[in-house]
Amino acid sequence: MNIKEFIENSGILEEYVLGTLPENETQGVECLAQTYPEIKEEITMLQTTMGKYASLYEKQPPAHLKDKIFAQMTFAEDIVEEENTEEEVVAAQPQIEYVETKVVPMWSKFAIAASVLLAASTGWFFSQTNELKTQTASLSEKVETLEAQTNVSADFLAQYQNPANRILKLAGVEAKPDGAVTVLWNQEDNSVALNVNNLPKAPTGMQYQLWVIDETGPVDMGMIDNDFEGKLLSMKKVNGKPAAFAITLEKEGGVQSPTLEQLYVIANV
Repeated sequence: MNIKEFIENSGILEEYVLGTLPENETQGVECLAQTYPEIKEEITMLQTTMGKYASLYEKQPPAHLKDKIFAQMTFAEDIVEEENTEEEVVAAQPQIEYVETKVVPMWSKFAIAASVLLAASTGWFFSQTNELKTQTASLSEKVETLEAQTNVSADFLAQYQNPANRILKLAGVEAKPDGAVTVLWNQEDNSVALNVNNLPKAPTGMQYQLWVIDETGPVDMGMIDNDFEGKLLSMKKVNGKPAAFAITLEKEGGVQSPTLEQLYVIANV
């Protein structure tokens, strides 16, 4: 697993920010963050995102909402005239027209305004609640994905946390500067694990080969699986005292001596 996949797909950094990682894995993440600036940057970004997500729960209806509603209401007492014409036919008497006035009390206007304000606030809170539900569902789905990846990621981190492992960074040579491979050499049992951080895909019929250089010269350490992305590869054990590790591109199945013109990465011990 390369650093980009570790950041984007492993889920370990999200668990680290949420505080759900075991203590040993937490220490591993902090160690990697000191080594890889991009991991430290991703942690900072996740912490900022989580903070913004939490702040959603603290939102209140906009302060201008109530003022805007009340500004549209008129609280002066209105007098509504209702004409109630009663016609009576009385001999030798003129028609008399009666007019009634109805006073609308001010408290009813406040009640109407309060109802409008309540309805507007309820709609606003309903909208916010739906938004939070959507974000919560998305976060829950992501947590489930993280849980599914935990076992693989834990094994990967365990190799980096193992104090018996010596970690060597194989860097690209001048002709191939983008190459990057991490070798984890166990000083107790001489086992070697390989993590390809960045190598071009091997052409058809070709394969990468790992070497150690000791006092006798280059020694074959095994062929690298062409499907190396996202994997921690187990290589041959080290014999003797190597002075350097290197990787060349060879014909599929390997060769007895490295092709120096096809040297991709190397690191001194």
